[in-house]
Amino acid sequence: MSDVTFLAAEYADRIEESKKEILSLYKQNGHEDKADKLEKELSDIKEEDRIRLVFIGQYTAGKSTIISALTGDNSIKIDTDISTEVTKDYAWANVVLTDTPGLYTGYTEHDQRTIEMIKRSDLLIFCITSDLFNPCTLEDFKHWAFEYNYAGKMFLLINKMSNETGDYDSLCHNYKDSINKSLHPHSIEEFTHAFLDAKDYKIGKRDNDVELVEFSHFEGFVNDLNDFIRLKGKIGKFDTPIMIMKNSIDNTLEDLADDESNKEYSALLSRIEKAVGSVRRKLSAEANALIQRLLKPIIDKGYEVSSKIGLEEIDYSDDDVQNLVKACCESLNAELNTLCQRGIEALQKEIEGILDSDLARYFFESIKDVNEKPSIFEGSGQKAKRVQFDSINDIAQKITGGTVNLATKGAGTAGYFIKASEASGSQLHKLVLNIGHKFGVKFVPWQAANITKLIGNVAKVLGPVLNVVTVLIDVKDSVQESAEERKAFEARIGCRKAFSDIERDVEKQYIEELNNIFTVFDDVTNQVQEDREKVNKIIMKDSKMARKLLDIRRNLTDIQKEIL
Repeated sequence: MSDVTFLAAEYADRIEESKKEILSLYKQNGHEDKADKLEKELSDIKEEDRIRLVFIGQYTAGKSTIISALTGDNSIKIDTDISTEVTKDYAWANVVLTDTPGLYTGYTEHDQRTIEMIKRSDLLIFCITSDLFNPCTLEDFKHWAFEYNYAGKMFLLINKMSNETGDYDSLCHNYKDSINKSLHPHSIEEFTHAFLDAKDYKIGKRDNDVELVEFSHFEGFVNDLNDFIRLKGKIGKFDTPIMIMKNSIDNTLEDLADDESNKEYSALLSRIEKAVGSVRRKLSAEANALIQRLLKPIIDKGYEVSSKIGLEEIDYSDDDVQNLVKACCESLNAELNTLCQRGIEALQKEIEGILDSDLARYFFESIKDVNEKPSIFEGSGQKAKRVQFDSINDIAQKITGGTVNLATKGAGTAGYFIKASEASGSQLHKLVLNIGHKFGVKFVPWQAANITKLIGNVAKVLGPVLNVVTVLIDVKDSVQESAEERKAFEARIGCRKAFSDIERDVEKQYIEELNNIFTVFDDVTNQVQEDREKVNKIIMKDSKMARKLLDIRRNLTDIQKEIL
C-alpha cells in the first residue's frame, strides 16, 4: 500500500530524535549543564519556530478526522494539549495542528479564541463538506480570504466526498463550478484545494484496503499540502532549532578538544558555516519575494482580461500574452542578477572579516609551525594542525580566491588573506560571472515548450467567447442563466486559470535556476562538515561521544539541505 508522508511531520520527527540523542549523550557523559542549556534555548524559540496549521470552517466538516488521518495515530506519537473548551493543539516536535470548532457557534468567547488561533497561524486549512458553502461558511471564507487578506495562506479542503454518488472527476468538476459561482469574481483556482474523504482513508488504512485508500484521495491531499507548506516558505522555520543544536554540538566539541588551536579552529569553522547559511537563507527569501512580486502582473492581467469576457470586445492575442510574460521575466532577470551578485559579494566580505578577525589571527599564530618540514615521527597534534591549515586555506580559496601566508612578520604574527578584489579565480567570483549568464539574455522561460502550450490555452479560451459577445450584450438583462451566460462564466474562470498556470510554470523555472546557484553554498557547507570530521577524527579518535555528536551533526546538516 502506498504510504505518503506528511513531510513537515517527518522533518519534525527527525529533528526531535536528534535532540533526544544529543541530550542523552550529554547526560550520560556528565554534561547536565549543557543539556539544560540546550533544552532552555529550544524552549525559548518553540512558539516562534513551530509550523502552526489551523483548521477552520464548517462545524461538521470532519476537521478532527482529517487531523487524525494526517497525523497517523498508529505510527506517530502525538501529545494532545487541550488549551480551551473549543480549540485543541495536536503537536509533535515543531509541528502543531490546531483544531477549532468553527466560528459563529453562538458563544462569543469561543469565537474569540478561534480568531486568536487564526491570527497566530502560519497556514489555514478551511474545511467544508461535499454540501459545499452555506451562507455562514461562505461569509466566513470571504472574510478571512479577502477582507483580512489571508487568501495567500489558505488551503481549501472539501471533505466527505463519499456522501455523494457519481464519478469522482465529474463530481469535482461540478463542485468547482458551484464554488466558482459562490466566490465570483474570484475562483477556486486561486487557492490550493483538494477533494477527499478522510474517514474512508482511516478505514482503508485500518483494514489494509488499498482501493478504499485510493478512493479517498487523501494521499493526493497530503502531497498538495507538502507542496503548499514548502511553497509558502514555512518549512524553513525548522532551520532555527537545527542551528541551535549544531551550535551546542560545536561548543561541546570545542570543550572536548585538548589544544587551543583545535578550539579556535572549530570556532572558525562554525562562524564560516553560519555566515554561509545566513547569506543563503537571506538570498533565498529575497529572491522568492522578488519572483512573487514581479510575476504578479501575469495574474493581474488574467483578471483584467477575464472581467471583460461577455461584456465587451477583447483585443488580446497570444502574442500579447507572450510579450507580457517576456517583459515580466526580463525585469525579474535583471533584479535577480543584481540581488544574487550582491548576496555573493556580501558573503565574500563576511568571510574576509572572519578570516581577518582576532580569532583567526590567534589560530594562525598557534599553527604557524606547519611550514616546517613534516617528520616521520610527527604526532597526531601536528598532523591535525596541517589538516586544519589545509582546510581553512581551501575554504579561503573557494570563497575569496586568496591564500594563507603563514610567514611570520614583526612580533611573530601570522600572515593574512588576499583581498577579494584580487580574487578573480575564486569559486564565488566565478559564480558571480555565471549568474550574469543564468539570468541574462539566454534565460528565456517564456519560450519554453510548456509556456507556449499554456499561452495557446489562453487563445483557446478567448477565441470561442468572442463569437458570443454580441449575443450576450443583447440578452444579458433578460436571460441571466442562458447557455451563453454560462459559457462566458466558464470562459472567465478558464482565462484566469490559464494566466495562473503560466505564472506558476515560470515561477517553477526560476526556483529551479536558483537551486542550481545555491549548490555553491552547499559545496562550502559540505567542505566545512568534511573538514571538521577529518580533524576531529585525528584529535578525538578515542572519544565515542565526539564521534556520535559528529554523526548527529551530519544528520542535522542533511535535514537543513532538504528544507532549504
